Amino acid sequence: MNRLRLIRVTGPFGNYAITRNYDDSLLNRKTFSLPFPESPAPRISRGLRELKVPGIDPSLTLLQRGTQVMSLKSHAAWAVPVALAGAAPASAQYMMHLDPNTYILATMLANRGPNTCMTGAPPPDSEIEEARQPAPGVMQAYFDAAQSGGAMSGAFRKNDKSSWSHGGATVTFEQIDAQRDPLAASGNRLDSEPLRFFRAGNFQSAQAQWAVLDAAGSVAGVYDAIFRRQGSEWKLQDHTVLEAGEAVAPAVQYCVKPGDVTPHKIESATNQIEALEKQIGKSEAKLERDAERLAQAEAKLADKPDSSRQKESVARASATVENRESKLAEQREWLEKARDRLMKSNRDAAEIAAMTLPARDALQLRSFELTTDKEAAEEKAAKEADAAE
Repeated sequence: MNRLRLIRVTGPFGNYAITRNYDDSLLNRKTFSLPFPESPAPRISRGLRELKVPGIDPSLTLLQRGTQVMSLKSHAAWAVPVALAGAAPASAQYMMHLDPNTYILATMLANRGPNTCMTGAPPPDSEIEEARQPAPGVMQAYFDAAQSGGAMSGAFRKNDKSSWSHGGATVTFEQIDAQRDPLAASGNRLDSEPLRFFRAGNFQSAQAQWAVLDAAGSVAGVYDAIFRRQGSEWKLQDHTVLEAGEAVAPAVQYCVKPGDVTPHKIESATNQIEALEKQIGKSEAKLERDAERLAQAEAKLADKPDSSRQKESVARASATVENRESKLAEQREWLEKARDRLMKSNRDAAEIAAMTLPARDALQLRSFELTTDKEAAEEKAAKEADAAE
């Protein structure tokens, strides 16, 4: 039985200190700092909560099985859901991807360190290249088999989760070779490079979109594919065939499942704004109350200017007001940042929707880049330039 001990959660957005025990023997202790304020995190000042997790690898258990959730009461206006792994009846199971805080904690544990992939941060270039390099060969092998009437399933992972989709219908691995790919017609060819390619932020998969061209060089359709490893080899896991008139949404950086980052960021920012607005309202009320108490203390001191007791009372009341003002300013700053993240996330969603095109126009997807990603790249370049000076 493994144990994960959630020792402490502190700070405005949370620092998760987690101790891993295997067979009741302490192996290591790590403090994981959440490097992004996507969701409000609680501040728990004391108290231990032990999570008992079956299996050798608690992170895999958290990600791969249904989860039950309990809430830890917090001193803030929110609570942190904590995932307890293990089999549970359907009525007790909780889909952790529906709760941003639980999702962050689970994926953070799975990556054995700080989780940033729900911000849309890509893996290192070396990790992207490791998945990208074999992808053209795998896709070409699939296309050649489809065009020649061979076994298309040879390009897929051999398990019942592998799928092939076309026209709204999906089949699993054993039925793939019985399908006919309309894009693999005589005279058509697979474009040499993908239109778009992204490796998942959790490193477990990659998504690629490929154009299939006809003899005149026009786009006959698009392949939208998910790759995963089988042993040391990358193979197709899910393959969708989209004909010329079907809509293709541009692939973008994702964390666990294609398309998961932007909805998560919108939901997280929305939840944080709601929580902070409530907190600010309470803080403003407390500040008004404490300012009135300060005024009363100052009035009493004016009546008794030599009273050390009244001086101490004014000093305490003044310090309280100062702390309230500082906290309120900090909360307002967090609120503005959350609103900025929500604006950018909604802009991302709008740009993705605007670039969802018929497959025949898919060559436009090759140059598509979210404004948020452009801004992040420019900011990174500027910082690197400053550091080099």
